[in-house]
Amino acid sequence: MKKIYGATGSYPEYYTVKHIQNASVITSSSKRAKLFFHDVSVYSDYFKKELNICYIPSEKDPLDIDSQIKRNFGIYNLLYNRNTIVIMDKEALDIPVRDMETFKRDCLVIEVGKEIDRDLFIQTLFRNGYIREEYPENEGEFSVKGGVISIHIPYSGIVEVDFFGDTVENIFLKSLIGTRKSLNKVGIFPLYDFPVINGDRINTQFDRQKSQSISSYIRNIFRIYVDIYNRDDGNLYFFSTGSNSEITTIEEAKNFETVKLPLRQSLVLKSEKKIFLTEKEKTLDLEFDPLKEGDYIIHEDYGIGIFRGIETRNIKGKTYDFMILEYADGEKIYVSYLHFGKIFKYKASGVVKLDKIGGTSWRNLKKKVKNSLKKVAKDLIKLYTERNKITRPPLNINDALIKQFEDSFPYVETPDQMKAIIDIKKDLSSNKPMERVICGDVGFGKTEVALRAVFISVLNGKQVAVLTPTTVLSYQHYRNFKKRLEPFGIKVENLSRLKSKKEIDIILEELESGKIDVVIGTHRILQEDVKFKNLGLLVIDEEHRFGVKAKEKIRHIKKDIDTLYLTATPIPRTLNMALSGLKNLSVIKTPPEGRVETKTFVSIHDENIIKKAISLELKRGGQVFYLHNRIETIQERAEFLKKMFPDASISTAHGKMKPKQIEKVILEFIQKKIDILVSTSIIETGIDIPTANTLIVERADLFGLAQLYHLRGRVGRGNIQAYCYLLVPPEITKDAQRRLDAILRLTRPGSGLKISIEDMQIRGAGNILGVEQSGHIKAVGYDFYIKLLQDVINEETGKKEKEPLIQVNFEAYIPEEFIPDSSERLNLYMTVSKAVDIEEIQQIKEYLSKFYSGLPDIFNLYLNIEKLKRAVKGKGITKIELGEPITHIYIDEENPPEPEIIDRLINSFKVSSISSDRISIFLDKKNIDLLTAIFLSQIENLTIKNSS
Repeated sequence: MKKIYGATGSYPEYYTVKHIQNASVITSSSKRAKLFFHDVSVYSDYFKKELNICYIPSEKDPLDIDSQIKRNFGIYNLLYNRNTIVIMDKEALDIPVRDMETFKRDCLVIEVGKEIDRDLFIQTLFRNGYIREEYPENEGEFSVKGGVISIHIPYSGIVEVDFFGDTVENIFLKSLIGTRKSLNKVGIFPLYDFPVINGDRINTQFDRQKSQSISSYIRNIFRIYVDIYNRDDGNLYFFSTGSNSEITTIEEAKNFETVKLPLRQSLVLKSEKKIFLTEKEKTLDLEFDPLKEGDYIIHEDYGIGIFRGIETRNIKGKTYDFMILEYADGEKIYVSYLHFGKIFKYKASGVVKLDKIGGTSWRNLKKKVKNSLKKVAKDLIKLYTERNKITRPPLNINDALIKQFEDSFPYVETPDQMKAIIDIKKDLSSNKPMERVICGDVGFGKTEVALRAVFISVLNGKQVAVLTPTTVLSYQHYRNFKKRLEPFGIKVENLSRLKSKKEIDIILEELESGKIDVVIGTHRILQEDVKFKNLGLLVIDEEHRFGVKAKEKIRHIKKDIDTLYLTATPIPRTLNMALSGLKNLSVIKTPPEGRVETKTFVSIHDENIIKKAISLELKRGGQVFYLHNRIETIQERAEFLKKMFPDASISTAHGKMKPKQIEKVILEFIQKKIDILVSTSIIETGIDIPTANTLIVERADLFGLAQLYHLRGRVGRGNIQAYCYLLVPPEITKDAQRRLDAILRLTRPGSGLKISIEDMQIRGAGNILGVEQSGHIKAVGYDFYIKLLQDVINEETGKKEKEPLIQVNFEAYIPEEFIPDSSERLNLYMTVSKAVDIEEIQQIKEYLSKFYSGLPDIFNLYLNIEKLKRAVKGKGITKIELGEPITHIYIDEENPPEPEIIDRLINSFKVSSISSDRISIFLDKKNIDLLTAIFLSQIENLTIKNSS
């Protein structure tokens, strides 16, 4: 038994990874367990340890699917994999799960060449909690198509098992980029704590005699306790109290090596003279949208055409891949894989006219769109320049109370939340007023990010105003802000119609005298009688929903104060990138831990389905949204449901009711006084009711895609499985069918940001750019429109972003032996060609290298060329002809490279010849990364390898 005191920061995690391979870690709280899991995973990657690290949650709700999947994954690794570390808080030890014999029986191992009863296999998947779907989009789903069974196994991905009769012929694992690799075998573990199906019946009464506690599974494993006292069954104990000679502070660290890692807790090691500092977490963020034969595309130079496939050609003994594009009159062009970045997917409705090669229509359209964008860019630049002239004293962001407030957050922040919080702190600590947009799907933690800004402002002696579009939303924010801020002595008030005149008078008086720190309300805050003693921060929720007058008043107020906008309207990454430097955007794409996708069903209107859906929700103590969009018959519908559920409390809400009546009903629903709320589509999309987890929508065919997406966002706000039933008549239009198909695909939390929804993207662009640009977006397609916007902004800001032509006279491509399927190779080419910078290409490389356990040299060479393309952009180069032994670099005589770049080229390589417009160097293709580093001014870390 060993006890280590003074184990602060991430020392327990560091020590565990360095010294231990198999262990169970028990912490004092759920939050500490999650932090341990996060940081131990980071250290494991850093030290390149082959560890299986699992988190076992202590949540006991039988409806909490995510916690059960995590628990079972942990048990599976304990039983079947070596080098496993499981982490849990002390409450998890007593959670009952299926006994070891049953668990082993329910685990499946599928092997190539082995026989398995296919029907029994499907039955076992059902028993283990897997759900059959058309396509296994989400974890825990599977599909059956002919001889192929595709299973989305949590923590593994989508696995395709190819049967011939009952023999397993092939097993493939799909990557995030849509490519596949062969596996010899795969293990499938049960999802739930107990079997879902017993015999041929749904299992409602679990046999507790056949259960075991989590503690029995870890009985014989090395046990670590973190900040837990009065236990004598551990092998190693960490206590944060006391002193530790191995750990010191940053202030005392002299000449220590600094390592930056995406840790949540830093560490300064005296013994190793090393500082581990926290940094933003880098996540591989791909907006992957595969291109299929027959899809419409836009080529930057030629316009709208049709993608006709990929072809591999041998030219002068070298292999090259080409994309075939068809244009008007059947004319075809062949595009080299090195120029796939010029191709954009074009989503169009109705008849599409193909452009003619050599025609003027595409050139004219491009010019027209660019001209309209010039005004947008000039306005953005003007606003940015004016804003940049204003200064204010920097705020202190390092107060000890700020750390206390951050630690009081009961959850572990998602990586995107952390990024947004770091961005906000950077803004507030500068001498310029903050103006930042926080964009994130419903329930993704925007409020907590805003709270961090609010706390810092108040601590710096400022007052804060939070502006919401509706009374209900202001009430919800008021409740949340009060709960988080008042324990720290911060006074929060709500200014809305819910207050009496007397109460409002007191609030106004206290605001002016400075007694109130934070006021939350509707546009009532903008009225003339509202005066602040020292307003420092304005938080605006969904600004686009305010009227013109309100927006004008906001503009007047926010001139020299910090401003934070919150929005749930998707802002795609491409738009974010185009506006970087002009608009400060923080996008929260990662769902909170434990968030489960909403199960969505489309069905012909059926009273039995309605009855079953509502019964299921009410039985588990939940609430139901019932959407009936006709005011004339809404009362009839409520009475019909009252007959069906006489014991349930049922109310209605619709647009003809007085605002105060609507608010009263919704507040009662929030307070759980109403079981079923029958409403029209007026109910606020942003309201957060974690106990309302069933939504029934009548005549779903009459709603637009964006409406359906936001409607569904009303349920599924927590870690409880939510259900959405879209009811339609027997016959609906093709357009309606398309919208319903799309909404079924958009099941994963955050899909509003992740998946390309055309009308929502247009709205997002309109909100951010402040203009109506939908006609232009439809004309050239969203992706190419954003590319044009980027070009125009670069031109208007004088940024040189000219992309040189790269020619390659040796082989560098994706070999067929590596990725045999041509459509998969295309997906990979397109993913790399659309990577925004060198860092993203490196992330793709690291991900694929891990996925495939190494990459072919010829593919690595292709990735290095793609990095070089981005490095030389805007550096005064017109063309590079890569060859062996000699590479020619052509200089832009109008905008030549910086003299330092020329010097570095001459000093780093043997020069073949040099003139005013060209430098020719001896280059071994292994040294392309050195050439890239020269253009990035990063040569100090590189050495030449075998240069001629």
